[in-house]
Amino acid sequence: MKSIISLILVSISFLTYGAETGFSALFSPHQGEEAFQRIYDRVGAAKSKVYATIYSWSDSKVRDAFKEALNNNSEVKIILHPSLSKKKRVIGYINELEGLGADVKIAKMNMHEKFIIVDDQWLMNSSANMSGGAKSRYSENFIFHKGDSVSMKKLVNEFNDEFAVLWNSSKDYYSNGEENAESLVIKDNTNLPKAGNPSLYSSSTNFTIKDYKQSSKAYISGKYIALSRRGGKKNQTWNVTQKIIDEINAAKTNIFLNLNHLNIESVARALVAASKRGIDVRMVVDNQEFKKSLKAKEKTPLFVSLWKKLPGNKSKEAPVRVKYYSLAPSPMYWKLNHHKYLLIDYNEQDLSNTVLISGSHNISRTAEHNQFDNQVIYKGNEFSQLHKAFKAEFDNLWNLNRDESDKPSKSIYRKMTTAYKGLVYLHNQKAISLTWSEVSKVRSTIFKLAPGIFKNTYKNRNCKYFILESSSFGGCPGK
Repeated sequence: MKSIISLILVSISFLTYGAETGFSALFSPHQGEEAFQRIYDRVGAAKSKVYATIYSWSDSKVRDAFKEALNNNSEVKIILHPSLSKKKRVIGYINELEGLGADVKIAKMNMHEKFIIVDDQWLMNSSANMSGGAKSRYSENFIFHKGDSVSMKKLVNEFNDEFAVLWNSSKDYYSNGEENAESLVIKDNTNLPKAGNPSLYSSSTNFTIKDYKQSSKAYISGKYIALSRRGGKKNQTWNVTQKIIDEINAAKTNIFLNLNHLNIESVARALVAASKRGIDVRMVVDNQEFKKSLKAKEKTPLFVSLWKKLPGNKSKEAPVRVKYYSLAPSPMYWKLNHHKYLLIDYNEQDLSNTVLISGSHNISRTAEHNQFDNQVIYKGNEFSQLHKAFKAEFDNLWNLNRDESDKPSKSIYRKMTTAYKGLVYLHNQKAISLTWSEVSKVRSTIFKLAPGIFKNTYKNRNCKYFILESSSFGGCPGK
């Protein structure tokens, strides 16, 4: 399987390497450095404007790129996730950038989108945050759009409108007693999903737009528009989720999913229905999705259960693999599968009907209603480079650290299921792709080896190991 993985990675590099034109993609962790360097270079070379949305920010080179853009007399506007305005490191970044002329605002609710627009000629939309983990440990994707094609212009217009909605509904950040940043023009005040190909679908379209009065406290704080939920709390719209379900229901041959979260039951059931009508459905999910209870918020267990109940499937392995790296996933040790994409009706010989859905939007209620998120839909031959690259990345994770007979790497599996000097380690040095039954077997083996380990594992997820002799956790922060 090592040779297969090598071929996949070479394939990904071939599909994404070279001059950045049209629509292209890079993937962390194996191309994380290259992806971030591309961001630094493009932002730093901006000639007129940089618009950026940021959820998590620990990469100082991104700040340096913003500074370069400002030194080029470019307009720099940044919308931050609310909690970032309270982090010392980010406060330092903001104060420095605003001192050089940037405008920074704090989003109305969770700012989970991760896109950057440069000079209206370059657009990056990603699953990745501006962090070291996104660069070197997590499975992420970066889609780069460059040029002046009709498709590029359409997307740039939609992302500019999205940015304007987010900007005008955000409050100003004051670092030097400056006046409020000016509002941006929203070209489409209906704030509804846009038809066509490609198309941006955003959770912001679940809200209607209304101008604040200039005398209001909100307006004085820099908020120029109010966002109200369409249908109220009882009849909320699900614009992004419904589009995903529509595309699943329209699938003709296959659906490949690479997901961080699958937390919406209707999507899980739509995937089961697709399997029932003969669609080849396969998914790679993050370690966090593995649960035994069907009542868990994670709906991958529900998909597995319902799929097994389909005629002829009882004794088969469910078409789900887990990017597995921990007995109790902890942010301190995450090797996340952080992707949020679906690839539908993939046919290497004919990509005219292939659909890619990718962005920041997890399949969750949180993404739909409690934060700003997006998915972009790319269909047809114009995006064949993206389709091939995303299929290669799916294959990479589907086969991650498995051998030529499609079995888990013996050395990695042994380390996951064996005690070392009386210690059972909670977190793996290397992630591996495991089937649902293989994960169950790993956890069953660990339970027999250390019967008390799962009682308080989640509570102690930041610890490094479980001590067999004392049935206690060790290597814990602060101990």
